[in-house]
Amino acid sequence: MADRSFDPDRVLPCGRTDGMLLDFLADSAPVELSEHIPTCRFCQAELAELDSDWAQVRRTASLPIEPPHGLVERTLTAVRGVRGGHGAAPVELDQEGGKLRIAQQAVVLLTRRLCLELLAERPGVHLRGCVGDVDEVRVDLTIRYPLPAPELVEAIHRELTAALQAALGAGTPAVWVRVVDVAPPAIG
Repeated sequence: MADRSFDPDRVLPCGRTDGMLLDFLADSAPVELSEHIPTCRFCQAELAELDSDWAQVRRTASLPIEPPHGLVERTLTAVRGVRGGHGAAPVELDQEGGKLRIAQQAVVLLTRRLCLELLAERPGVHLRGCVGDVDEVRVDLTIRYPLPAPELVEAIHRELTAALQAALGAGTPAVWVRVVDVAPPAIG
């Protein structure tokens, strides 16, 4: 792109603005502008510059992009975890005045939130996924090498189970914590 800055409010000698010409290029300009441009040397010159300036951007935008390895799987796992299965029975907690029903999606979201709070205190450990239902939840982690993965998994499992028991009591699901990826050591 050229070294000139773009100002959409810059007015051309014919009274049109650069912003109006961008609308024209995006096929969202009024008919009057479409009729004006073929007869206006100022608009034609500015459109030529805009076209030249944005040619590299258009070329880059048209390149196919491969998603990072595992992105689709991680996204689907997260969506399944939050969306949950159909027709699963909720957790029922006895309370004064009746029962409290907690949907499995809420159990997964609570587990995710509690896990993120625990991981905030542990640099180099990141949540990759959290799925499950009212019976059990699985937490997937990435741990940076050379952190002691077995000890971290055990501590996170213990603390997460305790936090869920504090929130859900007898309705606490079984908790599974596993390492699904190891990140390279931090540089520097």
